[in-house]
Amino acid sequence: MDAGHGSGGGRLAGSGGRALVGAQLRRVLVVGIVVPLAVGAVIALVGACWAYAAGAEPATMAMIAFTQAYPLTVGVCAVAVLAGDPLVEVQAALPVEFRCVQTLRAGLLLAAGMAGALLMFAPLEVLGLVYRDIGWAGALTPVGGAALMVLAAYVAVTVAGSSRSASLAVVAIWLFFALVWDPNMPMLALQRGLPLAVLLAAGAGVWRALGSPEYAWRKLGGAR
Repeated sequence: MDAGHGSGGGRLAGSGGRALVGAQLRRVLVVGIVVPLAVGAVIALVGACWAYAAGAEPATMAMIAFTQAYPLTVGVCAVAVLAGDPLVEVQAALPVEFRCVQTLRAGLLLAAGMAGALLMFAPLEVLGLVYRDIGWAGALTPVGGAALMVLAAYVAVTVAGSSRSASLAVVAIWLFFALVWDPNMPMLALQRGLPLAVLLAAGAGVWRALGSPEYAWRKLGGAR
């Protein structure tokens, strides 16, 4: 075992850590970062154009559907990045590195998804096109929704074992939040705080599982 996998749980440091971050940033750039940011900006632009053409009230009603579609986009992009990547499958031979790669990618996706949500929400808030507007605190709904979908994808990819199953799980979770949870849970602290706590706990369990040699060997064997 070389020094890079010694004490401290095999944590990468210095130039090795920067190289890993740079490599994963390049890998997730288009699907994981550009797409969420672009979708958030496009939704805001659609809202502005709709308000200009039809008025604020019709635009606000239309934005209910458009803004609900944003977290689904983030979740699907997260599954695409976290599942079915040959690079990740090869790195499964080294459990700690595999866990680092998956968790780092999830972190990059999380940051991009939340940034895209803010990029979407801010213009809509300024234009008065947010349904049930409660001011800038309402940003917690789209930002938290994006975070929920990234965490859901992180858990689903590990538990489901295939990109197809993980995608179905993420879509099911999105439907639950869009149709059941959000409309019936107006209190923001519970609307986003409770599911975030649940998914963070599940994510912690997944993080531990990703570091086990048994999981890594199983993933590597499945890739052959």
